Amino acid sequence: MLSTIRHDPIFRAYDYKDYPIHIVGAGATGSRLFMSLIELGLTNISVYDFDIVEPHNLANQSYLHEHIGMLKVNALKDLATKKLGVPADLIKDMRFINERIDQRQFDGFLFLLTDTMASRRQIVEAQTTGADSTLLQVFETRMASTHGNVAHFSPTNAAQRKAWFDTLISDDEGEVSACGTSISVGPTASLIANMAVWEFMNCLLNDGCATAQRDVVVKPRLMTTKERIGAADPITPEPNKRHWTVAH
Repeated sequence: MLSTIRHDPIFRAYDYKDYPIHIVGAGATGSRLFMSLIELGLTNISVYDFDIVEPHNLANQSYLHEHIGMLKVNALKDLATKKLGVPADLIKDMRFINERIDQRQFDGFLFLLTDTMASRRQIVEAQTTGADSTLLQVFETRMASTHGNVAHFSPTNAAQRKAWFDTLISDDEGEVSACGTSISVGPTASLIANMAVWEFMNCLLNDGCATAQRDVVVKPRLMTTKERIGAADPITPEPNKRHWTVAH
């Protein structure tokens, strides 16, 4: 099994074993985020994706050449067994679901990483917002070639939900290459995925989640960040941040 003694003084996964974690979308950020979570020692994880691993995925996602043609969820299960050093039948707390998600109700923590803005809106709109909701926090990432964004909000807080909905753009506005394909750079995906994991860790370690949006701009030999936290200004998009592509 995986030893976590090097980071246990900072984050002890056993203390949070009862919190369900859902990852919807196992692409550039989703696959890397999943690996970071299991490296922390977290296992109560469900991953949802309906896509297969293609050759072009290897440059910006966690998959290996041997995974080409496999369902992404099955490839992640294989990676988990290799990382944890246990047979697949012993990974009982993890669930790998080959399914397109739209109306499912979630509990615990949701990482919303699907490949369209429309599907993200649909999933959040489907969540119960009343006092009986068990979904604690939604985390979302967006990414372009050299910059990205990590945001999280409470799905039961009407103001925070509205602020997040206001940041959604058309799927036609994503950054694309000259040949019309969406752009995704591996190091940027890795950075954004791990920032999302840190936001999640801070949420648990601080015994509560402040509404936050963190913007990251990465250039050769230069990285800048901008952070906005506070209920009064939960998620405020900047007018020039219109070149996101969602995680593929």
